[in-house]
Amino acid sequence: MSSFTNRITQLFGIRYPIIQAGMVWASGWRLASAVSNTGGLGLIGSGSMQPLVLKEHIQKCRAATNKPFGVNVPLLYPNIDQHIQIIIEEKVPVVFTSAGNPATWTTVLKQAGIKVVHVVSSSRFAVKAQQAGCDAVVAEGFEAGGHNGREETTTLVLIPAVCNAVAIPVIAAGGIATGRQMLA
Repeated sequence: MSSFTNRITQLFGIRYPIIQAGMVWASGWRLASAVSNTGGLGLIGSGSMQPLVLKEHIQKCRAATNKPFGVNVPLLYPNIDQHIQIIIEEKVPVVFTSAGNPATWTTVLKQAGIKVVHVVSSSRFAVKAQQAGCDAVVAEGFEAGGHNGREETTTLVLIPAVCNAVAIPVIAAGGIATGRQMLA
């Protein structure tokens, strides 16, 4: 079997360009490590975790996989500075940010050698994430389960618009349920 590579697999060092969403408590260390172990990129959803709980999940995830994994961090979280410090101390390789201005923490994370991806709901926000230094963006369409902002655009309309607006890699999210849809 030949190996599949694209900008996403190369960026994260993963086998398949499949990224598990950081879904608050639904995506703790068990799910994240399972996804990473099967060749995708698993994400710990830190949105409802206290800082020490996040640290525990990171350590358990690292013990359960030797593959890349990441943490999803809502930037409006009240203990964001503590979360960022733990992520840096624990040397998490990838951080997905959402719900806030990516310029606030991207430079700090990148200086620690962490790849940063920001979740966006429009081309305008994608450009801002690129300007902030993000390595990639997640273009999250209206059909996604998260809170993706006021400019709710369907996934298959949003993805091409974001791809045209930025030079960094774009990850599609929302309304994708089949292999055929993923290929599109």
